[in-house]
Amino acid sequence: MNILRAYASLLILVACCSTNSFAQNSYYEEDQKIFTGGLILGANFTQVDGDTYYGYYKVGLNAGGTVYVHFSKTVGVSMELLYAQKGVRGVAVLQSQYVGTYAEKYYLNLNYAEVPILFHIKANLIDFEAGLSYARLISFKEWAETDQPAYFNPSVNYFKNSDFDYVVGLSIKAYKNLYLNARYQYSIISIRDPQRIPLGFGYGNNGQFNNTCAFRVMYVF
Repeated sequence: MNILRAYASLLILVACCSTNSFAQNSYYEEDQKIFTGGLILGANFTQVDGDTYYGYYKVGLNAGGTVYVHFSKTVGVSMELLYAQKGVRGVAVLQSQYVGTYAEKYYLNLNYAEVPILFHIKANLIDFEAGLSYARLISFKEWAETDQPAYFNPSVNYFKNSDFDYVVGLSIKAYKNLYLNARYQYSIISIRDPQRIPLGFGYGNNGQFNNTCAFRVMYVF
């Protein structure tokens, strides 16, 4: 319910911002408003470092809203409230004494409510962004297809409730109020401690970390 209230509050703020800046076609115009808001829809391409797989094969939703505070025509700060899906889609070709050569498959779904706070600098038509993000874990699920039964116990193999990331990215105006955004972010601290990783599905002794590339479309009011 707290998440729903936060989303409702952000949408109300976005609506207020759109009323004040309806005449603006982009973040930066001659008559610059102090606040602008927008809606975001896109995809996360993710992997989790510290498992035994690699590749950004897990595709998840990245959607929500943003509020932007303009200090000048070139400098500003934004806050977003997002629903973000992350995780793993892993495949490894292995040899088994039971079935011979086979493809082991591993699945991990992580669902977050995420709040990035970013500093922006605009150079010509490109808006560069950098900052930090806090994400709260809503739910997770993991399972595997192997030559032998694999057991995952959510009460033992659980993830941390919070994820703190650094974020870098850029946006470019595509058409009128539409912007294209590309972003990279990485966990600052581990999302799961080494002792919580299921046996045979971990690599190294530092735990696991979200590794995310996002591509989004933003409609700015």
